[in-house]
Amino acid sequence: MKIMKISLAMFGLFLLLGGTALAQTSKVGFVNPQRIINESKIGRIAQDDLARLGREKDRRVRDALAVVESLQESLKVETISVTEQQSKEEEMRLAVRDYERLVKNSNMEIQSEERRLIQFVMRRADSYLRTIAKEMGFTLILTDPEIIGFVADSMDITDRVIRELNSMM
Repeated sequence: MKIMKISLAMFGLFLLLGGTALAQTSKVGFVNPQRIINESKIGRIAQDDLARLGREKDRRVRDALAVVESLQESLKVETISVTEQQSKEEEMRLAVRDYERLVKNSNMEIQSEERRLIQFVMRRADSYLRTIAKEMGFTLILTDPEIIGFVADSMDITDRVIRELNSMM
């Protein structure tokens, strides 16, 4: 029984010391995805594509708004008959509904495209990120600058990932 207690104590001590030794060899790095998107060539290309989509959606929304405004102006004319007025009001309700749906769908499509482009860029960066992490001995790479208070320059590998991404283009 005494040997069992000593063995258990030794085993616990071994686990405690072994766990501490493992924790000391862990190394945490950091990469800022927003900087990768903003500063890499591929990220800027993705942003240009997104801006182009935004301009096209904005043009369509402005066109739909012009239709609504035109219908509003035609309703202000007092010389139309009651049936024409009702017809114009119905047409305007439909135009307003189409406009609102277009705005909502355009916003959702732009947000979806933004997520898709960010994922595309980050997938490209991921292979470089993994290589750099292995090379520098990182066991964990953090990517959310909102939850991190301080990052030592030696742990921030964002610049290197950007350089690697730029070298592929």
